[in-house]
Order: sequence, then structure tokens, then C-alpha cells
Amino acid sequence: MNRLTLVHLTFLGMGKPPAAVEFSPGLTVIYGASDRGKSYVEEAVDYMLGASELKSIPEDEGYTRILLGLRVSDGRTLTLSRAVGGDTIEVFNHDLRSAPSEPADATLAYKHHPKSQKNISRYLLNVLGIDGRRILQNSRGDVVPLNFRDLARLVVVNDTRMADQRSPVLGTRIPQNETKEKSVFKLLLSGQDEPERPTAPSKLEKQFGKGKIAVIDHLIDENREKLTIEANQSQLREQLGRVQSSLGEVTAAAGGIAATRSSLLLRRRELESGDADNQQRVGEVQQLLSRFMLLREQYESDLARLQMVGEAGTLLGYFQTGTCVFCGAERQHQHPEHHLAETTQLAAAVSAETRKTTDLHSDLIIMIEDLEDQAATLDASRALHAEQLAQNSEELRSLDQRMEPLNADTTELLAARSRLEHELAVHAQIEQLEDLKASLSSAPPAPPTARPDNIPAADIADFESMIHETLEAWQVPGDNRVTYDPTSAEISVDGRPRKSRGRGMRSIIHAAFAVSLARRNTARGLIHPGFVVLDTPVLTYRRPEDPVEAQPELMTHDVVENFYRDLLDNPSGQVIVIENPTPPKSISSRAAVYPFSVDGSDRQGFFPPRDRD
Repeated sequence: MNRLTLVHLTFLGMGKPPAAVEFSPGLTVIYGASDRGKSYVEEAVDYMLGASELKSIPEDEGYTRILLGLRVSDGRTLTLSRAVGGDTIEVFNHDLRSAPSEPADATLAYKHHPKSQKNISRYLLNVLGIDGRRILQNSRGDVVPLNFRDLARLVVVNDTRMADQRSPVLGTRIPQNETKEKSVFKLLLSGQDEPERPTAPSKLEKQFGKGKIAVIDHLIDENREKLTIEANQSQLREQLGRVQSSLGEVTAAAGGIAATRSSLLLRRRELESGDADNQQRVGEVQQLLSRFMLLREQYESDLARLQMVGEAGTLLGYFQTGTCVFCGAERQHQHPEHHLAETTQLAAAVSAETRKTTDLHSDLIIMIEDLEDQAATLDASRALHAEQLAQNSEELRSLDQRMEPLNADTTELLAARSRLEHELAVHAQIEQLEDLKASLSSAPPAPPTARPDNIPAADIADFESMIHETLEAWQVPGDNRVTYDPTSAEISVDGRPRKSRGRGMRSIIHAAFAVSLARRNTARGLIHPGFVVLDTPVLTYRRPEDPVEAQPELMTHDVVENFYRDLLDNPSGQVIVIENPTPPKSISSRAAVYPFSVDGSDRQGFFPPRDRD
């Protein structure tokens, strides 16, 4: 179940500076002088939650639109936008602080309508996850869907209702609404909807009752003919349980085999991929070897030709000193460099080319031998892959053979389960027809008396204990023994009804009622919007022994101190307190505090001061 947190309240107007207040997700305190717009904040929040009107004050002149930011406990952020005096509320699915420039995500009426979703009440109930919950409308027992306004009256409490003599449960002061308001409180305390009340058959149903029974008998006979297994429902359920158990075992076994088969297929893909890589590499090596063998033959041919040139030169005497074979000059008549160009250079060239070609030939032989080694390694790897693939195929065949009987068993068990479920469905249909026949044959029971005060005693005791703990934490004088009368909706403390107490005690008890309800329902996962707005909860409280305190706006210090401390130390969700007196200084670092028109405050009120000519 979701909860809501108020994020901000912002007023906008053409040519007007925004008037806004940012709410803490825990405690927010707005205090200060009268007529500064403190209570107007509470009234504006209520207006944005579907109240019909917002009474104007002089300070709001020129402001035409109100924005209320909301945060949902599931993480969503919403902004409600309503014109001052408008009948529709626009919803934006984000945090909006200025005049919208884009169309709204939803446009809703402010009035609740049980048959339409397009109103703020149904929208907020849907956000909270409680739309459609039922409450009593009147003592006749008519049941109606819950309205968000029924919740708002319990969590947004103005200063008049705070000290009113009527019970906090009865918020509208309209006697005709008492049944509904008590039923709402019953729903919050117990979490239980009002049941739909049985109705007597109509005249048409009575007129055709006998004919319906005959038709139902015929349908029962037809369904009984569909039964093929001689067993009752209990036996069929036992058989179905055994089939389900067997099916689970077979499925588990098949799942194990399937997992093993998947791993084998993955291994097979790896082997095939590796074999493909090897095959590609073998092709590359064979291609290189073929080219290198041709190059080897070329080198060997070149060496043979160089050897032939050397042998021919030796035979012809080109490489010997003495009489020049070219010109016939004797050695002593030859120029010192006579043979350099003709003989020595030729011999040197042949020798150098021979060495170069021999070195290249040797390097090529090494490369050829390395490639031949790689080819042999690749062939061995391919042979290993082929062996592993063959083994993998054999394992897959073995798994497939093991899977065949499991598949057959699964098919048979599924068919058996289907037959049993069909038989049980037919039995259930026959039971429904027989129940319908019995309802038509017997007189309808008298509708039970509608009791909005029929709250479980355990829930009442739990709520009484929660209020007692709250009053004790605030150190309100007395034993603070709390009782709640569901018939009158009256709360009594120490044996005295709240309506008989003074204004200050009525306010304290009402505040404890609202805080305890939020605290209890939030802790127990029961229905509650998630926030509480209290206007003047402790302003008029005084010590019992000081009935004529000199400054009545200064309430008993210890109660006020403990009131704020408890709201901070034991949070019930979000609480917004509106008061006149200055709260304790100790809360300023832990709560959002807004002083209006007090010494040292930055704000004169909720609205910025108007320009004066």
C-alpha cells in the first residue's frame, strides 16, 4: 500500500512572485502572528485534495493557480494544479514549480464519482492502492465505494475541528453522515471492507425459479455423463498429486540431461570452430610451402648457373694472372689495374652473388622446415579434434537415447494430468450447479443488520493503547487511560469524555487521535494517506492548576516540548503543524520551521507583501 508525502504548496499569478512553502518529509512547523496565512496553508492543501471551495483572503489577490507537489512511496513524483475557484484539477507526472508549458498528464474533476475514474478522489485512491474499498452509506446497509474526502477529513484538521466537541471520527457535523463516518473509521482500524449485503430474489427470479431448477438439473446430468473416471474428487486430487510428483521427477531428470546436452553442444561448437581455424591455417601453410618450394627451386637454379659461370671463367683463364687473355700483353707490360674491370670484377661479382644466393637459400630452407613442422602440428591437432568430435557425437547420441523414454513419460504424464484436471473441473462445475440449485430452492436469508460500529475488540484496544502511549509521551497530566466507544464514536480519557473537557484538552486529544491513527496504520500496513496536517493542536492548552494564565498563547512548556520531541523521535509519517506560539528552539535543526511575521523572520506571511504606491 502506497503513502503520500506533501512536497510543496505554491501559488502563482501573472506578474506576482510565487508564494510557496516547502514541506519536510518528517515534521514541518508554520508559526507566527495571526492573519499571516498560516491556516490558509491548511485550507489550500485541503482544497487541492478535492475540497469544494477555498475562502479568499486579501493577500491572495492576483494569484490564480495553485500547485501541490506530492511524492508517492513507490518513487513517483506528482504535481496537482488547480485554478483558484476552478472545478478541475490537472495532474503532472513530475515536480512542477512554475506555470505549466506542456499539457497535463490527466485532467480530473474535484468531485468524487463512483462510476468514473476521472476525478481527484478516484485518482488518489488508485495511487494509494485502495480504490474500490467499500463502506456503509446509511443504517439501511447500503454500501458505497470509499471517497478520498472521507480520509482527508481525518488527516487535514483545521483549528475549528481541532477543538470541536464532536468526535474526531465525525468530521462533517451532519447527522445523516454518522453511519458513513463510523464505517470509514472501522475500515481504517480493521482494514476490512463492509461486505455486500445479500438481497432477496426479485419477482422475476421467483416467477422463473422452477424453470431454472429444471434447466440446472439437465446441466448437472449432462456434466455427469462427461465423467470417465470412477473416482470422487478427493481420490482424483490424490491421483493428480501423484502425477504432479512424478512429472516433477521426470522433468528434473530431463532438465539435468538437457543441461548436460547443452554443455556438450557448446563444446562441439568450440571444437568445430577450432577445427575450422586449423583448416584455414593448414591452407595458409600449404600455400606458403608451395610458394617457398618454387623459390627454393629458383635459388638452386641460380646457384647452378653461377657455378657454371665460375667454372667457365676458370677454364678460359679469366680469373688467372699473367698474359692477358684479352689483349696478349705480358704481366710486366700490363697496367696495374689492367685486370680490374675485366677479370677481378667478374670473379668478385660471381663470388658475391653466389654468397648472397646461398644465404637466401639457407634462410628459405629454415622457413620451409618451420612451415613443415607447423603443418605437422596442425595435422595432429585436426586429428585430435576429429577424435574429440567423434566422442562428442557419441555422447550426444547417448544422451538422446536416455532422453527418449523421459520424453515419452512426460507426454504420458501430461496427458494423465490433463484428464484428471478435466475430471476435477467437471466435478467443480457440478458442485456449482448444485449450489445454485440449492440457492434457488431455499428461501433467502434475512440481510444482517448493518453495524458500522462493529469494530473488532482487538483493534479498538490496540488503538486505545496507541493514543495512551502518545499522550504519555507528550506528558499530558493524568493517567491517560483511553477508551473509545464505537457506538457513540466518543473518546474518553481517564473516564471523562472528550466533549466534556476544556478546549485545550479537546485539542490535545484530537491531535493525539490523528497522530496515533497515522502512527498505528503506517506501522501495521493499514489504510492511511501517509501525512497529517494539524492546525492549532496545542495553542490553548494550559496547566490544570493555572486556568487563568496571564498569557494564554503560551501553553504549558513541558507538554509542548514533548509534543514536538515525540513527533521527531517517533515519526508517524509526515506531520505539518500550524501554530501561533514559537516552537522550542531544539527542533529547528531537525524540522522545517517557517516563522511568519515574528522577530528575526524573513517572511511576513505566506504571501509576499504587496507593493504599495
